[in-house]
Amino acid sequence: MIALENISASGNDNGTSFTNLNSSFETGRIHGIWNEADSVNTGFLQLLTGNIPISSGIIRYEGKRLDHADVVYYNRAALPRPHQHSRKLVYLFDNIFDPADLASMVRLYKIIHPLKQMGRTILITSTDYNALKAPTDFFHIFSKGAFQARLHARQYHLLDDVFRHLQRS
Repeated sequence: MIALENISASGNDNGTSFTNLNSSFETGRIHGIWNEADSVNTGFLQLLTGNIPISSGIIRYEGKRLDHADVVYYNRAALPRPHQHSRKLVYLFDNIFDPADLASMVRLYKIIHPLKQMGRTILITSTDYNALKAPTDFFHIFSKGAFQARLHARQYHLLDDVFRHLQRS
C-alpha cells in the first residue's frame, strides 16, 4: 500500500502546492485520480516520483519510506509499449487519455492489465472522470486541495451524486 501521511509540498512549475495530504492506494490495484486541472494531477504524481520535494510528511510503500527509484512515470508523450515493463513497484500514468481516440483506452488496458496481474500499484490521472471509470478499481476525487472521496468500482454509480455534493459544498 502507498500511504500519504500529512504531505505538504510546493514548488512545481505552475505553483501548485499541497498541504496535509492524507490518502492510501492499495497495492495490486488500479487507482483513478480525478482533478479538474491537469496541472494539479501532474503535480500530485510528481510528488510520488520525488520531482517535487516534500516539505513535511512521509510517503510510505508497504510500511517503509517510498524509494522513488521504485516509481515510474508516463505521460501521453512517453508511453511504454504493451508488455514492456521494468521491475518497478509503482506505475504513474498522467493524463494519458485522448478523448478523440477511443483506441487509447485499449492501448492503456494492454499496458496496465499485465501490471495489475503482477501485483503492481497503478495510479492514473485524468480530468475526464468518465474515462477513469472503465479501467480502474478505485476512483479518488482530489479537489479543493484534498482527497474528497474514494469509491470502489462497485460504487461508481454514485459518482454523479458525489460530484453534485462537492459542487454544493
